Amino acid sequence: MANGENQDTTPVDQDFAAILKAAGEQQQEEKNILGKDFPYAVRNVTGIKPGLEQIAFPDLQRPSVDRMRYGGHLLVDKNGVVARSPYDPVKESRVELTKIGGTAVGASVLNLLASRGYYGVNGKPSASALAGTRYEPKDLQAMEDLLYYANSRGSTWEPLIAELAVMPAVQATGGGGPRVRVTSAEDLGVYLREESFRQLGRNLTKSELQQAISNIQNQQRQRATSAQDSPALQTAAQMQVAGVDPNRAAAMRLGRALELLVSGQ
Repeated sequence: MANGENQDTTPVDQDFAAILKAAGEQQQEEKNILGKDFPYAVRNVTGIKPGLEQIAFPDLQRPSVDRMRYGGHLLVDKNGVVARSPYDPVKESRVELTKIGGTAVGASVLNLLASRGYYGVNGKPSASALAGTRYEPKDLQAMEDLLYYANSRGSTWEPLIAELAVMPAVQATGGGGPRVRVTSAEDLGVYLREESFRQLGRNLTKSELQQAISNIQNQQRQRATSAQDSPALQTAAQMQVAGVDPNRAAAMRLGRALELLVSGQ
């Protein structure tokens, strides 16, 4: 009986080892692809803020003695310094607005966000936000979306203003010019939730879902500026979910492979 058990389990052990190897190779292949396209581009940096060295070093590259490149999740500021952890957009939208509230810079930023569709097609900043006295939900949402976008780019939000400035303005309804159209959050949510269950076996958290929606919408805006087609919604959702929890996604793939192995399919 013992010998029979050994004979039965040996092939399974061999198959299991093969599946593990294949899953690891597939995960590495996907990591290489995602490393180029999602979520952060490798940025040239000039330094690291004190206290962040230990976190930043694993993702730091030195192509030459006088050059550094960074490809991790920390945010790089306008001076090229690895400066901080990613934003918590929901909690920090008001903080960031308050920093520039009541200034010419603040009014300029809010008006730019409105002209680029962050307030919707016909939306405008509130008068109190321009004055820096009070922020309405629409002002907070616009900054929140900008912070999600900043996280996706691995940058603090300030350097991205120049990028937004060269994007075409969103025309008001009834205008004769072209408009930058983005997929609604509701429609994107359907694709992202389905993909999340398929890849991760769970729903995205509110923060993960909001960031994924913001990333896709901003990608659509960027593609529109260069007359490029955006990825199909299913493809865009796959890319976003793949970067949320790569380890869990790999475990889910391995689990499905084992189920097929055990069932003999």
